[in-house]
Amino acid sequence: MTADDRLDPGIQRLIAAVDGRPDAMVALALTLLLPRGLAQTARRLCDAALALAPDDREIAAQARRIRSAGVGKWYFTMVQDDDRHALYAEALRSVMPADATLLDIGAGTGLFAMIAARAGAARVIACERDSAVAAVAAAVVARNGYADRVTIVPKDACDLQIGVDLAAPANVLLWDNLANNLIGAGGLKTVEDARARLLTRDAVIMPYRAEIMVGLATHRRPADYAMGIVDGFDMTPFNQLAVAHDTPDRGAIDLRSNGVAIFDMDFTGPPIPAARGAVTVYATAGRVHGIVQWIRFHLTEGIVYDTIDPGVRAFETEVTPVEPFDVTNGQAVVICGRHDRDVPWFWLEA
Repeated sequence: MTADDRLDPGIQRLIAAVDGRPDAMVALALTLLLPRGLAQTARRLCDAALALAPDDREIAAQARRIRSAGVGKWYFTMVQDDDRHALYAEALRSVMPADATLLDIGAGTGLFAMIAARAGAARVIACERDSAVAAVAAAVVARNGYADRVTIVPKDACDLQIGVDLAAPANVLLWDNLANNLIGAGGLKTVEDARARLLTRDAVIMPYRAEIMVGLATHRRPADYAMGIVDGFDMTPFNQLAVAHDTPDRGAIDLRSNGVAIFDMDFTGPPIPAARGAVTVYATAGRVHGIVQWIRFHLTEGIVYDTIDPGVRAFETEVTPVEPFDVTNGQAVVICGRHDRDVPWFWLEA
């Protein structure tokens, strides 16, 4: 049950008080409902206001602020990742069983659900926990003629039930992780829950494996991460408040070593435990400003999607800043890391 499902009686009275007044309805949604995390209720009030004043441009402008609240900009960049789409389509075609029921976790825009249907899935159940995103995804699916084979379910995957949302366990799982560090969006727990409750024992899982990769990085704008002497003043004490990690523009960093997998996760085996690791990378001469981390997805045997590749738009690389230092060609540097199944973090061996 979400906050939207258990509205405070006082808020219910306020909603009733503004009923029929579009300007007051959107004002309430913006100033009270959204700040309290009641996005679904705010969107419903917004839709009602638009229905009352369909030609009011100010109401429309306010409605856009309400509808887009909490919707990540990554939805608009990830659909530009043509290489990713092609790799997933190829992988799906290569493993799709006859008469497949495919569960798509993280439907988002609905694009991958339609790609799966076009690749041969007889039925696609695609869940999306953001109800507004789910509603638009369903409209996208219908517009493209796939509503007879693709069903968008506005639920978190962990709330899906056999006999309610799926007629029977699915024999293909397609899970679309949106965390730049692989596990930050609860991916491990979600896949393990789906395997236990929602899939056949022999279900195909895509991606079936993924590696968290690390290497050394040079930042082209190191001042973004560390202060030095500014206008004659020593600002270095402020560096203790610098970010623990960041997602800089791809053009802002250069790889200063080879990349190595520090964590290798197989989603077809037993539950993946928290872990600690250390790997050695070999530098190319230059200045090091951080540890860069990315993901290498293994979709099927022989088909790999690497998020550091040029042209990738669905994921960002993450950088953990370190005290800058110089390296020589071939110099060995040990990168250490740990994850608790929810978040990974990295540091350099002393």
